[in-house]
Amino acid sequence: MGFEQDRVNNLDACIKCSACTAQCPVAAVYPLFPGPKSIGPDAERFRLEGLEMDPSSIEYCSNCKTCEITCPSGVKITDMILRARERALYPLKTEWILGGRLKPRTLQHWLRGLVLGRAEYLGWLGTIWPSLTNTVLGVSFVRGLMERTLGISRVAPLPAYYSRLKGTSVKRKKGDVAVKSVPPSKQVVYFPGCFVTYNDALTGQAVVKVLEHNGYEVIVPAFHCCGVPLQANGHFHEGRDTIKKNMALMKPYLQEDLPVITACSSCGLALKEEYPKAGTLGANRIGQQTYDLFEFLWERHERGELREKFQEVPVSLGYHAPCHLKAQGVGTPSLRLLRLIPGVSVNDLDEGCCGLSGSFGFKQEKYDLAMMIGNTLFDRVQQGVIDGEFETMITECGGCQVQIQHGSRVKTQHPIWILMKAYGIT
Repeated sequence: MGFEQDRVNNLDACIKCSACTAQCPVAAVYPLFPGPKSIGPDAERFRLEGLEMDPSSIEYCSNCKTCEITCPSGVKITDMILRARERALYPLKTEWILGGRLKPRTLQHWLRGLVLGRAEYLGWLGTIWPSLTNTVLGVSFVRGLMERTLGISRVAPLPAYYSRLKGTSVKRKKGDVAVKSVPPSKQVVYFPGCFVTYNDALTGQAVVKVLEHNGYEVIVPAFHCCGVPLQANGHFHEGRDTIKKNMALMKPYLQEDLPVITACSSCGLALKEEYPKAGTLGANRIGQQTYDLFEFLWERHERGELREKFQEVPVSLGYHAPCHLKAQGVGTPSLRLLRLIPGVSVNDLDEGCCGLSGSFGFKQEKYDLAMMIGNTLFDRVQQGVIDGEFETMITECGGCQVQIQHGSRVKTQHPIWILMKAYGIT
């Protein structure tokens, strides 16, 4: 009853303003997509009565959360859409195609969902011999074969693999009790996410170095994928199992009130919004104890605890705020912090979604849409470099980094690297 009442209350908050549809990046470029209000709150009223509207458009929601960021009433629109996707489509092993016709889910799409959803397994395989993996994925014949068999676009910007990030934990033990070298107030747990673990371990190491420079012992348990890729590709049950596994790993640290830090926007949003719904021990804590990296560092700055003996870093940067960072409601703490560094000039471009949205832009039928969504941003980045307004781009999201570099051909990296230079850490 509580769940159903929550659905009704959420609907009652929708005031029919259509602001969500007006700001939806998919609706802006795809006329056949009616927008989040139509497939979310409007269709949910019929779903509550047991009636399923034509749900073909559900598959074109990229889960960027722009609708929820825009909504003046705080309606959880994408929650409705994801629940509808799970309830109406995936249990039936069917999919709706445009025009309202129901057909069996193809083996191709089932396999693609399995591949893209299991980013953790794919990363583990890809990093066994990363140079060979990257060479194979760079062969046009292989990419063409992937497109024909899996429906993964042959021109999508698949990220390269490198040596994986190694986990560390508190291993010094006396009996069953961990012997800590620093007090709990100077310990943090780092949740790196799949992109950092398998595609950008150097950024993960940089995060650890910066935290250590500020006096923290960084614990990196052997976390699994956050579960977002599984959810986005229709494997909802497996996604919930993954959340429970991660919560079990976090349990002792949550009990000690240790902050959980992540430098990935999508992982951070999942930990703050999805994990509290897990119904496991510690679920009531995880949302309150999770921080975006720069959110955490900025809080240390406000308390006078951040080391701010910065070297000058003469650089001009363009900044893209990831959608899933905006959805966390913490503003842009990386901008505020980088602007404390002498010589750093940062321009917040504020040009909307990059279009990739996790695995959305990798799919053959959605690649062109993803590029159309990101075109305004790509053009702004290119023009900014041409005009000498900035030299390179920064953004917290690994997927956004890959997509911006793909669409604009401008180097894009995580803002932690600017902080590394300011601290003089190599």
